[in-house]
Amino acid sequence: MKALGRFWLRMAAIVAIGLACLVAAYRYRTSQRPGPVPRDVQREGLRLVEQILRKVAATDFGRSRRGRLLAEKIGDFIRRDRLIFTPDISWQAGYRRESLGYEALYVKVLRIGGRLLHQEPEFIAEGIFHEAVHALRGRGGHSSIEEECDGFAAGLAAGAAVTGAKLPELLLIDGEPLARFVLRSYPNLPRNPDYRPVGQSRQWLLQRTGLR
Repeated sequence: MKALGRFWLRMAAIVAIGLACLVAAYRYRTSQRPGPVPRDVQREGLRLVEQILRKVAATDFGRSRRGRLLAEKIGDFIRRDRLIFTPDISWQAGYRRESLGYEALYVKVLRIGGRLLHQEPEFIAEGIFHEAVHALRGRGGHSSIEEECDGFAAGLAAGAAVTGAKLPELLLIDGEPLARFVLRSYPNLPRNPDYRPVGQSRQWLLQRTGLR
């Protein structure tokens, strides 16, 4: 009986240590999340995103299968209160997925002279549609050259939908083909010959971005 009692005491200690480690890991992960803006700034940001989604939905891109899939994913983040405005990221937007399944779409807010200011709608659109590609693939961070090309292509299409601009057949960033920009910006990313872009064919991705 004494041996059995010691066994259960050891088991209880092991479980307690395990739970303590899980709690510590969870607290560490949450501490690493970008900090949210005040509620009034968040509400204004969400109004901007909803206006962007309505504007995109009225365009050819928004009515396409690709546009609908991306917009639905963004809407899903809004419904789950996981589209979060923050000044604590460097890009226009960012997708974060943690090991226990928590995910969020973060949107950059500018901090200028002590004030928090939203980006122009065009840039918000570019950022959230780009990151929606990563979210649909279910991965945080960068995974392949093809996925980054897919993300930038989606962002350019959304930005053009907001401004009413017409995109060239070969998508450009800063005057150079999109694929060249991605290859130069992410020199250590691998290629993925099996990658299929959201709502489109691989051949479409190669033609629109100049990827070879």
